[in-house]
Amino acid sequence: MKIKTNFGLFPSVFVILRGRNQFEREFLALLSSSSDYCVIPRVDAYMLGYGEAVGDTITDMITRPPYITTLIGHSSFVDAPLITINEVSVGSLTVRNVDFIAYDIPQEARVDVILGKSFLERAKARIDYINRVVELEE
Repeated sequence: MKIKTNFGLFPSVFVILRGRNQFEREFLALLSSSSDYCVIPRVDAYMLGYGEAVGDTITDMITRPPYITTLIGHSSFVDAPLITINEVSVGSLTVRNVDFIAYDIPQEARVDVILGKSFLERAKARIDYINRVVELEE
């Protein structure tokens, strides 16, 4: 199965994420081959059933939970929860158990989530910047 779609200025697609609680949400996703992980805002991860994304337990304040990972940001190191989203679907293509970082994306980015290498490699993504086409396949 191959999905082929055109994009505007930046490679983006609409994606449906199904979380741990089986809740589904649709997002506008930026495809970023420079990001090792996919990124979802913490509140959206929480809505999909990942309470650890917002650090809402007293244990999180006392000890560092094992699901926290350290990222290198543009000006510092950042700690963020690493979660596994049950399903990531673009059109008829579905990839299961995709690693995401729960981290708030600035609104100025004008995208809801970022699909990084943890999805793109498994979806065999090819991004043609000259012709502004994205191809994904199972």
